[in-house]
Amino acid sequence: MKAVFINEHGGTDKLICGERPEPEPAPGEVLLRVRASALNHLDLNLREGRTYRGPLPRILGCDIAGEVVAVAPPLSSAPYGGNGDGRLKPGDRVILNNRVTCGGCHNCQMGQDDQCPNQKRLGVDLDGGHAEYITAPAINAHIIPDSMDFTEAAALPIAAHTVWHCLVTQAQIRPWDDVLVQAAGSGVGSMAIQIAKMVGARVITTAGSPWKLERALELGADEVINYNETPNFSRQALDFTNGQGVDVVFDCVGASVWEENLLSLKAGGRLVITGVTSGATANLNLSLLQSKPLHLMGSGGRSNRTFADFMKVVHHGALRGIPGRVFALEDVAAAHQAMAERDFFGKIVVES
Repeated sequence: MKAVFINEHGGTDKLICGERPEPEPAPGEVLLRVRASALNHLDLNLREGRTYRGPLPRILGCDIAGEVVAVAPPLSSAPYGGNGDGRLKPGDRVILNNRVTCGGCHNCQMGQDDQCPNQKRLGVDLDGGHAEYITAPAINAHIIPDSMDFTEAAALPIAAHTVWHCLVTQAQIRPWDDVLVQAAGSGVGSMAIQIAKMVGARVITTAGSPWKLERALELGADEVINYNETPNFSRQALDFTNGQGVDVVFDCVGASVWEENLLSLKAGGRLVITGVTSGATANLNLSLLQSKPLHLMGSGGRSNRTFADFMKVVHHGALRGIPGRVFALEDVAAAHQAMAERDFFGKIVVES
């Protein structure tokens, strides 16, 4: 089958579009004909060797949508899939949760599969979706609405799962909250605007260019800040909230906005971090915590339950994927370059 993979770490020249063996499903797995797979910063980090030093070759692509080709029954008689009766069948249109947990450890048995010590990730520790075919546990496959095409669906899994976990599970967002969303043009930033507005919160968001701010307003953002023109954005966040500060900051940027995030929060505010694209090391001014109570939290793992939760909202029509740019499988190197240059809004999707 045709696939995009790496044999060694490095630049975009290390991406190979060539032939790989077609996988066969093990018991309890599905074989999927991939139709679209989206990019994440994780793909760039894996290619460069910053987040993965495991065996190669590795097929990239963590966000995956496609059609079920075959289902290998499990060794037990338990239900094993993502439609109404718990069974998948050939022809079902699905997306994949890329986190594969073991199901047998103490944490999995206690319903804390987000903390499974044996979990692996499709597109990182296991071969991913930049290919014609992929296998995955059937329990990881979730049926998409008939009205949703594969390109839009591929923009959902990691972005929606991450944001749902961060805002709904971790930060426990409420309809009366003021929420500051960093990096509106990113996959998780644009998804955070959607989910916060769905809950009923007021959204203030940042981006580095006017056209991205316009898109954010179209998506539902209430107030926007150009961080290139206003690097001290906390002052504007305070102005937008009558000097009180925001209730929640959703951050996928990291070190460069760390202190401004803290300054933007009201007393009792919650900061949840899910990305460090600008750097992972920041100085912490402890007086900011001494002067007012704040809740600082990380994203961490995400559970099978939270994936199922956001998929209910997708089927209700309240949450959509946001494809920004679309590339062919053989043009994955150009897609990586576009992501590095941040020349998109939403998600970059690769069609197989």
